[in-house]
Amino acid sequence: MDDNTFLKEETLDVIKEIEDNPALNQRLLSQKLNISLGKTNYLLKALVKKGMVKIASFSKNPKKTKKLKYILTPKGLEQKIKLTYHFLRVKEVQYNKLKKEYENCAGSSK
Repeated sequence: MDDNTFLKEETLDVIKEIEDNPALNQRLLSQKLNISLGKTNYLLKALVKKGMVKIASFSKNPKKTKKLKYILTPKGLEQKIKLTYHFLRVKEVQYNKLKKEYENCAGSSK
């Protein structure tokens, strides 16, 4: 896989996590996805810039640490569907290739 594919996969992972737990902070998100905090920040900023994720503050008390909530937008949901479809197609191609290799090996050993 090339770097662009890894970036797409990490983007999909971030989108899925945001959808499942919008109150997740960047540190926990980076730990959960096993990527650096810097990369998590970069991916979130890119998703916000592209309009796929909105950031909302849900802490009303100015004395407390600012609590953020990441909200998946309709555009983000559409991107999630596209990326999921893309990776399903990739896995299907890999499966068919492995299946063909197996059938060739099984057929030649007879």
